[in-house]
Amino acid sequence: METTERVEREDASEEKSKLDPNLETTLYKCRERDETNRSFSCFDMSDNDGRWTSSSSSKWPTLHDAALEVLSTPNARDKARLTKAAGKAWLETGAIPTARDSSSTAKKTPRRPARDDAIRIVASNSNELKLGNGRSVESRRKILHALSHIESWAIDLSWDIIARFGEEMKDEREFFDDFVRVAVDEAKHHLLLSERLEEIGGKYGDYPAHDGLWQSAIETSDSLTHRLVVEHCVHEARGLDVMPNTINKFRENGDEASALLLENVVYPEEIGHVKAGLKWFRFLLGDASERGSEETVKTFREIVEKKFYGTLKPPFNDDARAKAGFDKRYYEGAIGNKSRHSR
Repeated sequence: METTERVEREDASEEKSKLDPNLETTLYKCRERDETNRSFSCFDMSDNDGRWTSSSSSKWPTLHDAALEVLSTPNARDKARLTKAAGKAWLETGAIPTARDSSSTAKKTPRRPARDDAIRIVASNSNELKLGNGRSVESRRKILHALSHIESWAIDLSWDIIARFGEEMKDEREFFDDFVRVAVDEAKHHLLLSERLEEIGGKYGDYPAHDGLWQSAIETSDSLTHRLVVEHCVHEARGLDVMPNTINKFRENGDEASALLLENVVYPEEIGHVKAGLKWFRFLLGDASERGSEETVKTFREIVEKKFYGTLKPPFNDDARAKAGFDKRYYEGAIGNKSRHSR
């Protein structure tokens, strides 16, 4: 049968519809052209402008293999492209048939993901990381850059939890589905934020950044419950706390396009990421209650005190947290590991 496939660049339909008509941000999509042949879209890794090409089968025998390839890819944009391709192959076409196979255990997850030298890493308390109040274009570029960088690390975190803890969760298809969806969201956010940064005269790599998120990942690499609490609940929820003020910085200074990108795409999807983290933490504790038992909350707070090297300080975005099922019992008055705050 002759298969007709077409590669095209088009405005991101669902995300674009939520944004200001004047916003020029685009995503790259490729449509399935032949359902019978099960052809599906993936990023052409040799194409620097981010177009998608089509392939009739997945190059990954397992989701674990896809995760390791993303983690081993040094360029952030390429990580995002691979993530979109793997997400489609796992969630939509079934081209990746299984999460793991008998060879997966021998394929070790790297302690740190590959990273190129596009970003200069500095200490998390460096004055170089000050973003400003958004009044200048330079300040707004720095804010977008910082957000894009966080999203690039979030891509790696999503794949790391799949690879590192996949054996423990091998019978839970929904676990893999949830964190592949999170990874795809983070990839989309990174690409959109990077494009918006370019639209206002910057580019990813223009400013230094820190790698605090991966330091937390290393500290929680031996426990899935610890990883879910610290990375996918505490750190993700902190993003919800600061998002309204970040949106206002753009809006009050005339950058409505950036404000709408955060408000209508990034912000609501990040709520779902916190929800996923809390959902699987409760699962591991055998807690099927709607809000989490008092014992679950107690365990959560104990992990924060032991493994979160920072402070949980207000203001908290209680409304957004509540939408994720993350009520005040989990975080109000919680204290991190003070002995490590100076790191």
